[in-house]
Amino acid sequence: MTSTLTQPPYDAPMRVQLVDSVGVEAVLAEWGELHAADPSATPFVSPGWARAWLRRWPTAGRPWVLLVRRRAQLVGVAPLVIERRSGLRVLGMLGKEPGDYWDVVSAPDDRDAVGAAVAAELVSRRHEWDLAVLSCLVPGSPTAGAMAAGGLRVHGRPAVPCPAIELPGTWEEYLATLPRERRRNLRRHLRRLDDGEVELREVHDGAELTEVLRRWQELRTRQWAERGRALTAAHRSDAFRDFLLAAIEALAPADQALVWTFHVEGTIAGVYVNFADRGAFYWYLGGFDPAHAGLGLGKIAIATGIRRSIECGRERYDFTRGGEPYKYWYGASDRSAPSVLVGNATARSRAALAAAAMLSARRDRAV
Repeated sequence: MTSTLTQPPYDAPMRVQLVDSVGVEAVLAEWGELHAADPSATPFVSPGWARAWLRRWPTAGRPWVLLVRRRAQLVGVAPLVIERRSGLRVLGMLGKEPGDYWDVVSAPDDRDAVGAAVAAELVSRRHEWDLAVLSCLVPGSPTAGAMAAGGLRVHGRPAVPCPAIELPGTWEEYLATLPRERRRNLRRHLRRLDDGEVELREVHDGAELTEVLRRWQELRTRQWAERGRALTAAHRSDAFRDFLLAAIEALAPADQALVWTFHVEGTIAGVYVNFADRGAFYWYLGGFDPAHAGLGLGKIAIATGIRRSIECGRERYDFTRGGEPYKYWYGASDRSAPSVLVGNATARSRAALAAAAMLSARRDRAV
């Protein structure tokens, strides 16, 4: 089933199509071209991430992906899922968990038209869904505004802090933004890498990746246990490790996934998994052997990511969601990622949105 949103005479009409997982598989190549044309699209809304998620991530939802076309050309993708929650039909974000950012994918020149088309399709399909829960949209995203302008009911929630460093032209310029003691600290840690006390290897081979991710999971579990804390259950699961392997294998050929192992005296002492694109480096997950805690492998990994990103011309080092204090030690500043609840004009949706907004407000006050 498709619907049509008429554009001004100087442009062709846009058609919106709803597809399931089979339909998603059929457009992965087109999605990849569109993703490459969208400078604000993160690896977490890439076709490789979506494919790994659909095949490897356990979820009660089913794909509910909106494809926006102008004539035959794919110009927009809204990667959604739909699931039943307490009797409600709830739209969520395909790939958002365990991803960090979500948004509609489109080229910059088409963003307003695509946002309007997605909103119009959601209005047209208002009897098929009751509530949409969208969180951690890319900072500056126009998606929530387009939905409100298109006649949907949008309830804002507190934005998610996503600390990031806007990168200067050189490593020394970056260091100059930090207090003197922090500069000395980072230089001291990086000397361990530069002088060979710690060795960094970048892992690409599929068979080696499998073993490295097992090692990562083991180290991360031990690291958290040493702190007296239990690791997030999902991160301990085989399903998460299998998903992460599939996502890395899809994204690594385009240098969008970076798996680093840190070796001390020939043994893997730390494993860090991060993501990247032309504009940004995305800090993701890592783990180190508590026996080598004194080396500061996490600090070496972050400093290396910042330094290498500057060298290759990226604009931002993105610590992604969460305002943990250590992120600001490196000079990061908050970027706000919008989060919203969305409803439509049906009585069922109005009631669901009101109840969800009330529950959300209670949770936010309790934090």
